[in-house]
Amino acid sequence: MATEVIMPKVDMVMETGTFVEWLTKEGGQVNKGDPLFVITTDKAAIEVEAPADGILVGATAKADDVIPVTEVIAYILAPGEALPTKAALQPVAVAAALALDKVETVEPAKAVARASEPGKVRATPVARRMAETQGIDLSKVAGRGPQGRIHKADILVFQESRTSVEPPGVPAAAPAGSSTPIPLPDARQKQVIPLSGPRKIISERMAYSAFTAPHINLSLRVDMTEVIRLRERVLEPIQAQTGQRVSYTAILARAVATVLPRHPYLNASLSAGNIILWEDIHLGIATSVDENLIVPVIREAQSRSLGQLVTTLADLTERARNRRLKPTEMSGGTFTISNLGMFGIESFNAIINPPEAAILAVGKMVDTPVVHDGQIVLRPLMEVTACADHRIADGASVARFLADLKTTLENPYLLI
Repeated sequence: MATEVIMPKVDMVMETGTFVEWLTKEGGQVNKGDPLFVITTDKAAIEVEAPADGILVGATAKADDVIPVTEVIAYILAPGEALPTKAALQPVAVAAALALDKVETVEPAKAVARASEPGKVRATPVARRMAETQGIDLSKVAGRGPQGRIHKADILVFQESRTSVEPPGVPAAAPAGSSTPIPLPDARQKQVIPLSGPRKIISERMAYSAFTAPHINLSLRVDMTEVIRLRERVLEPIQAQTGQRVSYTAILARAVATVLPRHPYLNASLSAGNIILWEDIHLGIATSVDENLIVPVIREAQSRSLGQLVTTLADLTERARNRRLKPTEMSGGTFTISNLGMFGIESFNAIINPPEAAILAVGKMVDTPVVHDGQIVLRPLMEVTACADHRIADGASVARFLADLKTTLENPYLLI
C-alpha cells in the first residue's frame, strides 16, 4: 500500500508549515529515516524523514508553499505499486490516525456539502475559537487552506491588518486590499525581500503574542561578581568532565531552573479560560541562526545539574546551527531565556513566546561604580528583565521572581 507523505505537525500550536525543498527528486529511491524534505516553522528549518522505503512520486509541494498540517504532499511507492486514486487522497484518515484534535476532519461527502452551503465559512476549531475571542468576523478572513479553510495563521495575518490594534495617534497600517496604503519613503531601494519562510512565521507568531498577551516588563540589576568567580572555579573540572566550556547562559539556566518552581505562575500557560501550572520546567534558550530565531528546549531543566545543562545546551546549540534538531526539541517550552549580552545589549524587553507565560531578557555585564562597605568600587552588573503575561501574573509575582533570581545569582554556589 502506498505510504502518504504529509506536512507534519511538530508542535501543539502548529497549523501550517512552509515548504522549503525536496531532498530527493521525483522518482528517486528513498529509505525510511533518511531526510526527505525541509520545512520551516516559527522555530526553525526542519528536515523531515522519510516514513518508508520506496520511490518518491506524486510530489505536489513547492518552495514557499504554506501547507496545512496532515495534508498529503507526496507518496512513497513500493515496486509495482501505483498512485492511489483521487478518492484516496483525502487527508481525513491521516488526521484521524494521528489523533490531532487541532485538525477539523470531515467525511468527503459532507465536506462537499458544507463547502456548497451558502455563507458557510470553513475554519479549523482553533481558528474559530481565536476569532470568537478576538471578535473577528470569519467571513472577512482570507483562508489559505484547502477549499479556502481558515487556519490560525490566517487569523494572525488578519489581526495584523486590523486598524484597531494601533495605539491612538499612530497612523494605522492599511488593511489587506486597501486602496490607500501608507506611502513608502522617497528613497532608492537597495533590495526587496519577500516576507516569507521563517521570518514570516516569526512575524505572525510575535504579532499574535504582542496583540493578545498584555505584557508587563520589570527589570533589576544583578551583581555578577560571585557568578564570575564560580565560573572560574568550575571551568576546568566541568570541561574535563564534559568536554564543554561553562557558559554564563548555562549558569543562568541553572539559576532559573532552581528559582522558577517557587514562582509557578511564571511557569504556566493560559488555555481555554484556564491557567495551567506546569510541574516540569521545559526551558527554551533563544538562539540566533542565519538571521532567524529558534528556541531549543531543555526538558525537565529543574532536574539537571550544571554539568548536565552545559552538555545539553552545547549539543542543542550545535545541532540547531547545523539544522539537525528534532521537532520535539523545539516545542513544548514552558519558559524562555533570551540572552543578548554577547552582542553588547545592556537591557531590552522581549516578546513572550506563546503559549508560555513569561520570558527572561538578559543583558550584558557592565562594570559599574557602586557603593560597597562605604567605598565606591566597580562591580559587574547585569540587567535582567522579566516579561510576563499580565493575564496570568501580576507585578508583585514578577517582582518576587526577579528578587529571588537576584539573590540566587549573587550567592550562586548552591547551584553546583
